Amino acid sequence: MATKVIMPKAGMAMEEGLIVSWLKKPGDPVKRGEPIAEIETDKVAMELEAEESGILIAILRGAGEHVAVTETIAWIGEAGEEPPASGTTSRHAPATPAVPATPAVPATPAVPATPAARRLAAEAGIAIDTLPLPRGGAIHAEDVRKHIRKDASPLASRLAEAAGIDPSTLAGAVGQRARKSDVQAAIDARRIAEDPASGQPTEDRRVPFSAIQRISAERLSRSSSEIPSVTIFAMADATELLEAREAINAAGTHRISVNDLAVMACAKALVANPRANSILDGDGLVLKGRVNIGIAVATEAGLLVPTLKDADKLSLADLSRRSKDLADRARARRLRPEELEGGTFTVSNIGMYGVSHFTPIINQPQVGILGVGGAEDRLALGAAGTPVVRKILPLSFTFDHRALDGIEASAFVKSVKDLIERPLLILI
Repeated sequence: MATKVIMPKAGMAMEEGLIVSWLKKPGDPVKRGEPIAEIETDKVAMELEAEESGILIAILRGAGEHVAVTETIAWIGEAGEEPPASGTTSRHAPATPAVPATPAVPATPAVPATPAARRLAAEAGIAIDTLPLPRGGAIHAEDVRKHIRKDASPLASRLAEAAGIDPSTLAGAVGQRARKSDVQAAIDARRIAEDPASGQPTEDRRVPFSAIQRISAERLSRSSSEIPSVTIFAMADATELLEAREAINAAGTHRISVNDLAVMACAKALVANPRANSILDGDGLVLKGRVNIGIAVATEAGLLVPTLKDADKLSLADLSRRSKDLADRARARRLRPEELEGGTFTVSNIGMYGVSHFTPIINQPQVGILGVGGAEDRLALGAAGTPVVRKILPLSFTFDHRALDGIEASAFVKSVKDLIERPLLILI
């Protein structure tokens, strides 16, 4: 009896998913637990695994389509089996089985490969069955890496494949992965080479939002219209903090970032100011028992906010390692759905772009978000009355005025500021 394959619901807020690619085609044998498609939600990219073994007898929804959760997108059955009549009503005609019922022909066995190998091959646009099979075993991720350019991002790889460009020719910056912009530059260069008179693009080009950008736009618009938000600003003297960071990095094997220290200061300040670590619930607040800080990460597909759970209980080294791991996997779209949920507060740092103060938008149902700008040199009077240069770190705190009044919000910012200006308090 045929088994339906549905668009899974990865997270309570998920309403639809995007089919990025099918890793199997109609007629291919599949095993239970084997990846058969790659899907993308508004937060993560993930592999869809088969729940039963058999033959993929029909694909109802194609790559590039947005599909509502729990909708049937394919059928798995036996060789020669037809999908149920209800499964053929999609606007996409079901594929005919590759193996006829009479006479029976044995299905071609799938190339043995690990899920990680299949994922890497799919990201690079490589058919897994074109790779040489290692003697006596399955294809592993390392085997795939030997055949692809490791420093090209998945999105860049897919765009290059669509444009017929060899990713190995992309001129990414030394030590960095080639990105979407590198592929677009190669496309533009090829167009100009074919038509030198064309110069730079003169026609408007429509660039559709990614799933992340589309959902983020909807949520941020709703947040901006529904929340009576206020942003207050402060300047923290981070001279001693930056000196402490330099000493820690000189003595250790793992580099601590300014953002790590800012997040840790924020976590401690939230413990001291619990109303800032709350969510709005009808006509009241829920003061959260855990300090779970969302860290805004820019990715090629849009902004993601993975959650650093129990940030107030972590050592500085553990907080730094976990933050880096979350950020790296966010950029690679390899976060698990639960790592994007449960946040009680958010920190957004864009100081590396030369920005000082800004007005971040609250991530509902949270009641606050802290913006961190870039450290600036400022003249100040030293102890002897002589001019000295101090490193000043701009802070921007946007809060929901229904949850906090101006005094409570200012008290939270002062707590963060005090911790930054006395960095030893961050470490104890």
